[in-house]
Amino acid sequence: MPSPPLPSPPLPSPPLPSPSPSIKTSPPPPPPPSPMVDGVDPISAIINLSPGWNFVSLNLEASGGGDGMRLNSVFASPRDPAAGSFGIGDHIKNQLLFADYYDGFGFFGGLSLISTDEMYAVKVAGAVVLTVTGTPVALPKTISLGTGWNYLPCPYQASIGLADGVPTFSYTNGDLIKSQTQFAELYEGFGFFGTLTTMDPGSGYKVRVSKSGRAVFTNSV
Repeated sequence: MPSPPLPSPPLPSPPLPSPSPSIKTSPPPPPPPSPMVDGVDPISAIINLSPGWNFVSLNLEASGGGDGMRLNSVFASPRDPAAGSFGIGDHIKNQLLFADYYDGFGFFGGLSLISTDEMYAVKVAGAVVLTVTGTPVALPKTISLGTGWNYLPCPYQASIGLADGVPTFSYTNGDLIKSQTQFAELYEGFGFFGTLTTMDPGSGYKVRVSKSGRAVFTNSV
């Protein structure tokens, strides 16, 4: 009788899967540095507006180029409801122009741009806290003063004594500088004397001079 067929050889076992390579995760990259403008780090200024009239000024050039200094960019209602908001009837003016606030639009009027060369009088019905980001005002800074009253800014980054803070100018006896609540008068041979003793960033002032000319903020604090 013929021999029974031999059994077929077993099929080779499938290869074992290769071990998964270990995955190494790199730490996340550090956040990019704050953008610099002309090599200067940006800063933020906080302006507190109380109900009623406020004398305010900027000590920085707001970010965003020319658009950053538009009235409705600087005086935009804060995103944080806790910081308040502008409302109908709120008003802002410089010596020549003004704008009123309209819900759904913002401020509208002859005043459309903000400058670091002057202060602004702002009237609000409720408290508003503004945060403005930009680059510090470069000093020395020259402004023009006309005969009579002028709206004067404070370009400094910290409070400074009045004697050092007022811009260099040919003041004469009787010239006057005032904030909303204090004032000082110029006495030739002595300087300004009165209840106003400092200039504070964010605040604005009115100065009365008897002749026109150039005034220069020179101190850096």
